[in-house]
Amino acid sequence: MYPHRYIKQRLLGRPLPNSAFVEERLSNPAALAVLSSNALSSVAYATEEILLVLVLAGS
Repeated sequence: MYPHRYIKQRLLGRPLPNSAFVEERLSNPAALAVLSSNALSSVAYATEEILLVLVLAGS
């Protein structure tokens, strides 16, 4: 076993068997709702942090 695979398996656990993928998979609308909110919050946070750095640099 490769070292990176061993570390990944120790951190995340064993991979799911192929039969479990169907139960764990999100539908497109559900995935869009979950993942797009994360992207939107990340963009909003990044803009806030950039403004903070610019304000502090201008002071």
